[in-house]
Amino acid sequence: MSKLNTQLKTMQSELTQYVVSQLESGLSWSKCWESSAAQGLPYSTATGKSYNGSNLFWLWATAQKKGYHSNEWGTYNAWKKAGGQVQKGSKSTKIMFYKPVYKQENGEQVFSHAALRAYSLFNRDQVDNLPDNVDTSSDGFMCDTGSLFEYTTAQDIKINYSTRAAYNPILDRIILPKSFTDEAGGWSTVAHEIIHSTGHCTRLDRAMSQDKHEYSYEELIAELGALFLCSALGLSTDDSKEQSAAYCASWAKVLKSNPDWIWKAAGEAAKAMTFVMSHINTEQEAAA
Repeated sequence: MSKLNTQLKTMQSELTQYVVSQLESGLSWSKCWESSAAQGLPYSTATGKSYNGSNLFWLWATAQKKGYHSNEWGTYNAWKKAGGQVQKGSKSTKIMFYKPVYKQENGEQVFSHAALRAYSLFNRDQVDNLPDNVDTSSDGFMCDTGSLFEYTTAQDIKINYSTRAAYNPILDRIILPKSFTDEAGGWSTVAHEIIHSTGHCTRLDRAMSQDKHEYSYEELIAELGALFLCSALGLSTDDSKEQSAAYCASWAKVLKSNPDWIWKAAGEAAKAMTFVMSHINTEQEAAA
């Protein structure tokens, strides 16, 4: 196994261990991630763009674990270019991604393979001497809460109101309670079912059967996706729905048995969040 693949396995293991430790402590799923880091998605100081895939959740969890209050990240050179200086002795955070490699074939560039690449990042909290005029806001996906339903309108997803929350992939229909005990919990529930809807065969086409294994994995994607979506929309999850200790313990057991789930599910959740937000942005632009 190459050094980079070993590092990737280590990152996956560390992320799983951290999530499991949070769940076993009895904390609710939502509150595990909003206690210290700033609201919003982790983003690059060089591009202003949010990170994606599993790296998004990895940076988010790292910020929580280390107590960073910023969601802005950059390489040593990126911070230097911005006029800052990484604090001496600061430990970097690795991110991994697969970069496509192409080859020449019959005079054309064709895909050859995907090569694993690594970058070392530092959080803004690890950087000194940044000039006051540095723009530290992400262009991200910030918009108003009502935009969630712009997505369902754009995708022609029917919404029915009842006494429960669910998504029916056969009818492509979201079912929501008629009222919620608190606003943040309500938006979290709406976001959860919306993320489920992205798995429909006409969208991202995820396995959504009632098989116990596939059902649990899809639920994990929906929980993470709702977390990402609420953060991208600027919705506070600090007062989101409380979940029972039994529910948290069940997730801990599942993740222990499937240590790569959290990493893979985070990647799927990020794709789902991006899919929803791209349609919301399109709707907003059309209305402008």
